[in-house]
Amino acid sequence: MQITRSDGSSQLLDELSNDQLDLLHWEEEREFARRIAAAPKGAETRAKAFQQGYDTVTTIIGKRYGESSSGLVMGLNPRYVRLVLKLLKNYEYSGKLGERSLTQPKLFEVGYGSGAVLEEVAKAGFGVSGIEVSTRMREQALKRLPEHTHNGIHLGDFLSLELGVETGTFQVAYWNDVFEHIPPDENLDYLSKLYGLLAPGGVLLTITPNWHMRPGDITGLYKPPRTEAEGFHLREYTLREMVLLLRRAGFAKISTPLFVTRKSTALLGGGLTGIKRLFEPVLEHLPYGLAQLFCRGFALSCTLAVKPG
Repeated sequence: MQITRSDGSSQLLDELSNDQLDLLHWEEEREFARRIAAAPKGAETRAKAFQQGYDTVTTIIGKRYGESSSGLVMGLNPRYVRLVLKLLKNYEYSGKLGERSLTQPKLFEVGYGSGAVLEEVAKAGFGVSGIEVSTRMREQALKRLPEHTHNGIHLGDFLSLELGVETGTFQVAYWNDVFEHIPPDENLDYLSKLYGLLAPGGVLLTITPNWHMRPGDITGLYKPPRTEAEGFHLREYTLREMVLLLRRAGFAKISTPLFVTRKSTALLGGGLTGIKRLFEPVLEHLPYGLAQLFCRGFALSCTLAVKPG
């Protein structure tokens, strides 16, 4: 197994120790992140750094931690799959008196990785589509997913790629550990495009590590807690910042789960999002471990934003 490094050289991975693989990951991710951030908005150099960087780093991660026969799975928690399915089922039974809607609910995932979530959603009978920047990850996803879905499994830059679908096509859009990877000068563009893809009443489910848990990328292996991320997490956001961005993109109702456990996600009204935002700054004054527990337990890394119907 080998990679192409950021300087264009080739690197064999088979003889490297775990410590050497970690260090290589740290060096390469920081350099690719620097190139992405430095490139002008919309530039081909930025798109190229994204694709090359994620192909390189996911290969290192796959070698370091191993990957199953169905591909590399990162950051997937089964409760997120259950939450996505719950949201889709809410639309499946949107007719009067519980009658089935004639429209098959569809999911669009940004950064689908090896397709683990899309696979489960397709098995449940819902439509699936998505986009990924890594060629390696898309190849793994295509092996997982039924052939009839392949036309909707896109590769490339989300903002520039023509997806070939009408606006208002999807009932649920989902991204996990993606928003923090977007250059800050593009975050509203991403949100606006997702807004356009959603049908009226559709929901955008965003899972992105809360800033109070920083750093959430490879930086945490080499730098202390509450250090700003230096790798592919180009910016990490507080819940307050996420709500403001989602409102600017046009979303009306923005909520969080009330709380989460290892196995479940409790949805109730707005999830006390206003109160969470009000008290969120206090987290910086708590011990880091306790702040992490609050962020995770009270779902400060998860938002549900509804497009006006």
